Amino acid sequence: MAEEDNKPQEINPIAKSASETPVKKLPRRAAGAMPVVEIKDDLLIKALQEKFGKTILSANEINSQQVLQIEKAGLAAVLLYLRDNAIPAFNMLTDLTAVHFPDQPDQPFEIVYQLYSIAAKRRLRIKTRLAEDETIQTVTSIWGTANWLEREVYDLFGIRFDEHPDLRRILLPTGWVGHPLRKEYKLEYQDNAWVEENLQIRALPTEGDFTGKFE
Repeated sequence: MAEEDNKPQEINPIAKSASETPVKKLPRRAAGAMPVVEIKDDLLIKALQEKFGKTILSANEINSQQVLQIEKAGLAAVLLYLRDNAIPAFNMLTDLTAVHFPDQPDQPFEIVYQLYSIAAKRRLRIKTRLAEDETIQTVTSIWGTANWLEREVYDLFGIRFDEHPDLRRILLPTGWVGHPLRKEYKLEYQDNAWVEENLQIRALPTEGDFTGKFE
């Protein structure tokens, strides 16, 4: 037994090799905005720019994602073209969301359409800007998936989609006040009249003696 204890332990060569391999540290990306590279040599982007001209405000690659900024007035035509006539055709709307930029008062909202070409396995992001209280045309006639996605944007940002077949809240209850993904929406706003009336949850006073109140 003692002889076995004194024998040198065999080391798995794979484990040894792994332990001796130095860990390669990836360079840290500097804080701030992601690098933006203008798209120049892409057949699809060139075709869009030739067909729609100044409606295509910019075409950039950001973090390996192709992003087009589109003038709102020509947005529907661009999206329909991407679905039906573009090569490749983008036959799937995988997501639709919004972003609030309160520090840009002229156009504080951005609508984001995430498209996918099943045949080409390619993604394309389309963006357009809106002024405060400005509405935008629904794209439910182009992609049926837009129905609930536009309702979510309406619910959480308050942005209205013209001619939407059923524009009402989808996450929050009817009667809820405000739109929680707008930047001015306060985190503590869950203490409101709707919560007190429907859930019977009342906000605690900020001052007072609560000793024994919850025993």
